[in-house]
Amino acid sequence: MAALPELLVVDNDFGGDPDGLVALAHILLRCGPDATVLVTSSPLDPGLAKAAGADPATTASRGTELAEELLELMGIDDVRVMTGAEAPGTGAWQVSAAAREIVETSARCERTTILCGGPLTNIAAALRLDPALAVRAALVWVGGTLAEADRGEYNSDTDAASVAEVMASGMPLVRIPCEEYAQMTVAVDAVKNELAAASPVGSWLAERLLDVPSFVQLGSTLTLGDSVLVPFVPGPGMAGIVADSGTVIHNRIASAALWEDLLEQLKVAR
Repeated sequence: MAALPELLVVDNDFGGDPDGLVALAHILLRCGPDATVLVTSSPLDPGLAKAAGADPATTASRGTELAEELLELMGIDDVRVMTGAEAPGTGAWQVSAAAREIVETSARCERTTILCGGPLTNIAAALRLDPALAVRAALVWVGGTLAEADRGEYNSDTDAASVAEVMASGMPLVRIPCEEYAQMTVAVDAVKNELAAASPVGSWLAERLLDVPSFVQLGSTLTLGDSVLVPFVPGPGMAGIVADSGTVIHNRIASAALWEDLLEQLKVAR
């Protein structure tokens, strides 16, 4: 059997901040027909989950449910969504269905790109299952700060042990630190008026973005941090980013251009 040309893995804590769902929708809208896409769901920090009123033991499962709901709304039935570990860490219990699927599917593809907008729990587990994944896959990760890859930011701090494992593996890495993704802001009024009106998918995404936990005060803007992953997916209408391994992305992604491209892609696909 001939190898599939390309696997795109989209790994994120979809059960947490809904910016991951916005990024997932945008990525799927931009994917070409030759790409095989696998979506994997990772856990939230247990303390954050508890503060948000979620069950800390089922945040990855909840992320899978939301991703599947989005795919159904988009009319996509050929993308698998796999549940990852329900807790951060590098123990045997982190080797999940998501980690196994990453390994098995990537082995059938000529190239694998992993876009990770959350903790590296599932990626580290996949590497423990198959260290050769570090040779055949490249990782784009939203994590760390400009100064430190392994600390000082939510994704890195939630699972520092997995960050250390992935870094030690030698897997080619492009990193997008918090100083970059914090610039991805959009007006709440634009979410209410532009995103909600773009399409049924846009309306669903707007509802998720505006449904904030009780401890969050909704201001005039929202941060769509995980959308920094979108330019790494080739697609129409917006210049992509090709970055060498070891690159730290800073001041290279235009928030306004991303927003306009998302709205345009939603309108075309409606």
